[in-house]
Amino acid sequence: MKRSGEITVFLSMCTLCVWALLCVMLESARTAGSRYYFQVAAGSGLDTLFSRYHRRLWEEYRIFALEYGTEEEIIRDLEGYINEYLSVNNWYPAKLESVDVTQLIGIADDQGSYLAEEVLEFMKAGAAVGMFVKPEEGERFLKDVTEGGSVHELSKIYDDQGRQMQKLEQAAEKLIENMQEQERMGQEIEEALEQEDGQEFFKAAKGFRRAAEKYAGLMRKYEKQALALADSQQQAMEKIDEVQEDLQENREALFRQRWNPYDDYIAQDGDRRKEFALWEDVAKSNLMLLEETEMLVQEDEGYTGKENGSEEDSAKETEESLKAAAALWKNQYIKSRVTLKASSGDREKQNLLEQVKRLTEGGLLELVMPEGTIISSGTFTAEDMPSQCISAKETDKSGSTKGSTLPEQVLINEYCGYYFTNALSTVSHPIQYELEYLLHGALEDRENLEKTLTELLAVREGMNLIHILSDAQKRNEAKALALIITGAAGLTPLVEITACIIMGIWALGESIQDLRILMAGGKVPLWKQKGDWNTELDNILSMGRGQMPDMNTPTGQQISEERGFSYEQYLKLLLLKEDLQAKHLRMLDLIQMNIRWQEPGFYIKKCAYRVDICGRACGKHLFFALPIVENLAGKKDGYDLEASGEKAY
Repeated sequence: MKRSGEITVFLSMCTLCVWALLCVMLESARTAGSRYYFQVAAGSGLDTLFSRYHRRLWEEYRIFALEYGTEEEIIRDLEGYINEYLSVNNWYPAKLESVDVTQLIGIADDQGSYLAEEVLEFMKAGAAVGMFVKPEEGERFLKDVTEGGSVHELSKIYDDQGRQMQKLEQAAEKLIENMQEQERMGQEIEEALEQEDGQEFFKAAKGFRRAAEKYAGLMRKYEKQALALADSQQQAMEKIDEVQEDLQENREALFRQRWNPYDDYIAQDGDRRKEFALWEDVAKSNLMLLEETEMLVQEDEGYTGKENGSEEDSAKETEESLKAAAALWKNQYIKSRVTLKASSGDREKQNLLEQVKRLTEGGLLELVMPEGTIISSGTFTAEDMPSQCISAKETDKSGSTKGSTLPEQVLINEYCGYYFTNALSTVSHPIQYELEYLLHGALEDRENLEKTLTELLAVREGMNLIHILSDAQKRNEAKALALIITGAAGLTPLVEITACIIMGIWALGESIQDLRILMAGGKVPLWKQKGDWNTELDNILSMGRGQMPDMNTPTGQQISEERGFSYEQYLKLLLLKEDLQAKHLRMLDLIQMNIRWQEPGFYIKKCAYRVDICGRACGKHLFFALPIVENLAGKKDGYDLEASGEKAY
């Protein structure tokens, strides 16, 4: 019996097709798993890489960053970590071909915004406990500090006006004294002529001419100063318009009212100027009269000693000439009708107030720092500083906004208080005044401290001035002292202006005392009440004598009082005004410097915040061993795998 193999062949071909189909399906599933496995390997490699964060940076500043040398080192490390996964004997054999870093962002890139991001994450995670300012109150406190600085700027303009006013009054006094000198010399001329004393006449005439000729120059100086004061008044009003957005509540009206005395003063001075100008014409007329009178007297002198005349005739002619000169002078001489008088006030008290204004010219450090304080001589080395070396990189096309809102700034400033030192800190760092450096960025500790104290003095002076202007009792005390200083003479608005000058100096003296309290470790309220005030007007005059008031004032609350802000807290408030990018880069400066103090080779610009990678590998087939399956796959040896990954702290 003959047997046929068609069924066997058919079944074999069917089985082969079924197995080929199963192998293709299995390989397809395995390939998908292989791609996922490679993606896991790439992600895990990044995780392992980022677990090598700089330990000291975290321990000292709670900042995560990956220190690296070059991108090639990062790639080499990643290849090793990924190969650990690919070398495992499993269903996903593959060979790593390459790893590329597609993006590398440093912690210092984008002007330090990534540092701000990490700081905010840390503070929001629970580090912000017991903050003296709540994040949502940042806007209010920024307005307070800004207003204090703006009021100080207005006060500076006002002080300039006060100096110009004093110069104008001095010019007016010289004119009045000159007029009085002319009157006195004119009276002596009249008396000399009546007594027929030619020698005394010429002596008095010389003095009169000297005074009268000097008047025109004094008048020009006076007019120049009057115009300067008027221009300064206009600038003051423009300055109020400029900073009015910084003034809160009804304080704009308060300051416009404060400048009103100048309007009245300038108006009344206009009338006084007319009197001075009128006397200039009178002085010229009197000079012409003096020349005529001198001609008569000289003509009389010419007759004396004539050869062809008797001494009796000569004496008679002399007598007649002198009488004629006396009559001419008496009848045509124009006397001054000016009723103005030079100031007769208390110059000593005025000078003492001027001395208070000069106290800060010699430097604030010696004035406000506790006795025996040693000022740090720490100095930055500009080389390799992030703020000097790092330029903005286009790492965030949309532009970073981290740390830009006021609540976020409050958190960042609170962080700065935790981890950076200041002038009252006991921790020793290469740069001791670190918060002060964040504010001003100078390379020397001393300069940063001086600038910080100057800025703090300005803010306190503005706030203290607002307090005085709002306190009727203090305004009355200032006016009473102004009456003593100006005396009864001068223009009526002069008292009001002098009172305003006294209030400005009082605010300055109080601010100096505030800084002394702060630098001694005490607290000073941002906005003071009556019980918080430290200096009386008598204390201000004593400061002009070089006698600083005692720290224990009548309230007895300065050093031990809990109400108010400390020096460090004031620095945090001042940081609210600081430029964000400058502050973030200076933070990086300090972090790098302090870590390099212990690790000389540390560079913050070599610390990565984020790494993006792209990896490529070649996978090996497991179920493509049958020739028919290989034919279906195009006889390709392996298949391409690609994985991307990104990691940021």
